[in-house]
Amino acid sequence: MADRKARPGRVKQPVPLEGSAGEQDIPGWSGRLMAWLRVAAQLAGIQILMVTGTMLGLGIAGLGPAMTAGAILLRRLAEGDASDALWRDFWGAYRQEFRRAVIVTAPLILVVVLAWYELLVLLAHGSGTLAAVLTGAVIAVGGYAIACLVYAPHVLRRYGDAPLPALRFVALAPLLSPLTAVGCAVTAVALIAVGLRYPPLLVLAGIAVPLLLTGLLVDRWLDKVDARRA
Repeated sequence: MADRKARPGRVKQPVPLEGSAGEQDIPGWSGRLMAWLRVAAQLAGIQILMVTGTMLGLGIAGLGPAMTAGAILLRRLAEGDASDALWRDFWGAYRQEFRRAVIVTAPLILVVVLAWYELLVLLAHGSGTLAAVLTGAVIAVGGYAIACLVYAPHVLRRYGDAPLPALRFVALAPLLSPLTAVGCAVTAVALIAVGLRYPPLLVLAGIAVPLLLTGLLVDRWLDKVDARRA
C-alpha cells in the first residue's frame, strides 16, 4: 500500500486527545475540562457531518466517503491536531475521497444488505438442518463484510492506492489480522450496547467514537505491516 504524503502543519509526534496549545497553558482541572469539552464538541460535530454525508449519498454511495472523511478528522483529533474548520475539512475530504471510497465500500455494503435480507427470509420461512446451515453461512458472510467495512475508512485515510488495489487489501485485511478484527468487533458491540443503554450518547457520538477507537486498533496493525515492508 502506498503511504499518503504528510499533510502540512501536522504534528510529527502524536499526543493523543490533548487540547490546543492555549488550553494546555491553562493550569489545573480547568484546562483539562476545556480540552475534554473540545474533544466532545469535535466528536459530536464529526458525527453530525458523517450522518449528513451518508444521507447526501443516499446511504450506499454516502457511507464510505462520510466514514473516510470522518476517519481523517478523528485521526487528527487523536493526534492532538484537531481541526479548527470541521465543515471545510470534512467536505473537502468527502469530495476528494468520494469516488475511491464508493468503489471500495459500496460492494461491501451491498453484501451486508443482501445478507440481512436473506437472513430475514431464512428466519421467517426456513426450517430444518439445511436452513440452519444456510443461516450460519449468511451470518458469517455478512459479519465478514461488516469487518471489512470497519477497516475500509482507515485504509483509505492512510494510503493513496487506486480503488481496486485498496478494495483487495480491505477484503483480505480481517483474514490477515484476526485478533485486530475481533478487537474491533468487541469494541463496536460494547459501544453499541452502551449507546442503547444511553440513547443520547448514541445520537451524539454513536458512529464517531467506534470509528475513532477501531481506527486506533487498525492503525496498530497497519504500523506492523508497514514496518515489515520497510
